[in-house]
Amino acid sequence: MVPPTATTTGSLRNSAICLLSSTARQRSSSAITQAVTLSARRCASGLVRRAGTKFELKGRAPTVVPGSLAWRRAAGLGAEQQRRTMFIQTESTPNVDSLKFKPGQQVLPAPQTAEFLSPRDALGTSPLAASLFRIDGVQSVFFGPDFITISKDPDANWQLMRPDIYGCIMDFFATGQPVMRAAGAEGEDGASVLRGDTEILPEDSEVVAMIKELLDTRIRPTIQEDGGDIEYKGFEEGIVKLKLQGSCRTCDSSVVTLKNGIETMLMHYIPEVQGVEQVLDPHEAVGQAEFQKFERQLQQHQLGGV
Repeated sequence: MVPPTATTTGSLRNSAICLLSSTARQRSSSAITQAVTLSARRCASGLVRRAGTKFELKGRAPTVVPGSLAWRRAAGLGAEQQRRTMFIQTESTPNVDSLKFKPGQQVLPAPQTAEFLSPRDALGTSPLAASLFRIDGVQSVFFGPDFITISKDPDANWQLMRPDIYGCIMDFFATGQPVMRAAGAEGEDGASVLRGDTEILPEDSEVVAMIKELLDTRIRPTIQEDGGDIEYKGFEEGIVKLKLQGSCRTCDSSVVTLKNGIETMLMHYIPEVQGVEQVLDPHEAVGQAEFQKFERQLQQHQLGGV
């Protein structure tokens, strides 16, 4: 047998090294591809199933091509990986045009609330509200301590709006931004958008303090369960002035809520209270006046026809 020469031995060694290197590259490529696929599954988001009233947002797994940008990012120990999993619970309200969305985390510090009736109100004040107003059909946005109430146009369809609302809420909370900007906490009229209207002040009388405490501890929690809220506007000559918000603002049963619910409870516990009056925004007052005018004209027409 002829002993191998140095050249032959070197060639065999180089061939073995090339074979091992090729095998290692294939294994590394396969491992990176699997890591990218796992990362993509965790990062991509979408609505995948519905269980009762709870919606689970999980990931969809797109195809990852070896050598692509996503493939190269995974090779860097997954620095770009982001887990975006959130459970958003929805609850119906007495108002068919309003839905209550619960992201499972704090929206605003209790007892603060905020309401936005137009995109202009949200501009520079709340990036989340501004994003929600970009969805077709959104009419108003209300933030509670742990929920978001969205009211839509009567002609809009919830089935078409819900996926966009889920994605908007999930994407925002994934960024870690605050819901409200401190620099934009005031509305156009200079009034604070973040409200703590039931906070008892040193200058409040005993009756006003009792009204605020009753509103905050007994009445407000019940109304917030339906995706709405009340704002205390004052107490004058025995009349408590309140403003309805959220789903209660445009609800058909708002008058019943004021008279049979809030007014009855306040008058029962506080003898100084003689009634409750709803405070309307200027545009709401104009709309109500026009509606009452139309009703009177309709009644006159019916009487004339008879």
